[in-house]
Amino acid sequence: MSGKIRDKKRTVFIGMGIVIIFLAGLSISSRYFVYSNMPAKRSDIIVLFIGSDEEARKKEAKQLIGEGFSDFLFISSYLRLYRAGENGNTLSSIPFPTVKTNGDLLQPKSEYENNGLYFKRVRQAFDFPCFYENTHVEILLTKKVMDAYGFKRAIFVSSPYHMRRIKIITEKVFGSGYDIKMTPSRFERKITTGLPSLYDEQNTFTEIAKIIWFFCYEAFDR
Repeated sequence: MSGKIRDKKRTVFIGMGIVIIFLAGLSISSRYFVYSNMPAKRSDIIVLFIGSDEEARKKEAKQLIGEGFSDFLFISSYLRLYRAGENGNTLSSIPFPTVKTNGDLLQPKSEYENNGLYFKRVRQAFDFPCFYENTHVEILLTKKVMDAYGFKRAIFVSSPYHMRRIKIITEKVFGSGYDIKMTPSRFERKITTGLPSLYDEQNTFTEIAKIIWFFCYEAFDR
């Protein structure tokens, strides 16, 4: 009987150890995704990557414009370009640059257009493979816009979790002739420093899966 009890205790302790290691790994990996190299000088353009907490990310982009980091804002998810007014207090939509596609000039996303249909339209217009992840498509679009305007310096804004994946893809898309900085929204929910919350876990697993997917198809798409 005592032997069985010892075996049960051993099993419980091993199980608890696995859970603790798993949670510690999640906590460490969650913080890994946060990446920032905030610029100390002006950039040509600020690029906003829209996501679940859209308003917090927009607020960060507007804050950077107000602080004088750039006069231009590009929202790749909408294919819309804006220019700041005096003191950065207002943003005015400006004509989208002529970017070469396989057909007619690409139109910005309408407020009624589904995200899936929009990205499908963009992939078809530029002949991007259907398996390209949306963030990859947005970064490719961003480079086309920057090249059309002759911009070489940019600040990419998104959620804290999104920044590492953006950095990985950006390094593949942009060459050494560009100066791309990354800054996560300071207004979005912060990653916990202790045990990961359910929110942290969900975002961690999502980012890991998307990064793995990017590396998988990128390896065979050369």
